[in-house]
Formats: sequence, C-alpha cells, structure tokens
Amino acid sequence: MVVALKPELQKLVEEKVKAGLFPSAEALVNSAVEQMVAGDDLQPGEMEKLLGVGEEQARQGRFVDGAQAFQKLQARSDERRKGE
Repeated sequence: MVVALKPELQKLVEEKVKAGLFPSAEALVNSAVEQMVAGDDLQPGEMEKLLGVGEEQARQGRFVDGAQAFQKLQARSDERRKGE
C-alpha cells in the first residue's frame, strides 16, 4: 500500500523519525493507525463515563503523580516499539 501524506504531515513524520522517536516512517504510521483503531474499542458514552470517574476522583483528592505516570507510559511505549 502506498499512502501520500500532506507535506506538513510528512515533515512531522520525518522530524519524529530523525528525533529517534520511531525507527522509521512506516513504524510511526503503523503506531498511529493502531492507536486510532484502539480508540474505536470504546462503546458510545464510555469516554464520557471515564472522564466523569476521573473528575470525581480529582474532587476527592485522588491524584496520580504526573512524573510517575509519564515514566510508566514511556516504558510501555518503549516495550511496544521493541516489538515492531
């Protein structure tokens, strides 16, 4: 399959690959499509429900340390990239 990107998207892809965030343009596009499809797994109204839960937890003072959360996300992302 051959896909043509708008010039601004092509530049963005090239920058991400050059920065070492992805091993290739193909890996970036595959990851983007996988993430988009994964978002389709939510049922109608499920995102709103999840946001409501988060808002209630915030009102109760139940927060997650941002730095730790990003470290976990980075680790998961790194593991996923290793499998590509």
